[in-house]
Amino acid sequence: MKATLRFYNELRKQALARGEVGSPPSFETFSTMATGLMEASKQVDLDRLKNLSMRDLLERTWAQKLLTYSTKKLVKDSYETLTKRY
Repeated sequence: MKATLRFYNELRKQALARGEVGSPPSFETFSTMATGLMEASKQVDLDRLKNLSMRDLLERTWAQKLLTYSTKKLVKDSYETLTKRY
């Protein structure tokens, strides 16, 4: 979530520096970006593991993590934080 917030904050700062008014992304766009960054992080972690059973365990753990209520709530709360800054 932090990486996604940083990305959109940098976009906002760049727009302000150019004198443009930035608009927040839609929730779907933000959620897709957050999920994509989480998947990329997972892939980096998987590439570090050499043991097949550990890779399988990490894969299952990530799949469960992406579907939890707390992760979805974190995405929603992060989006609300972002929209307050615009």
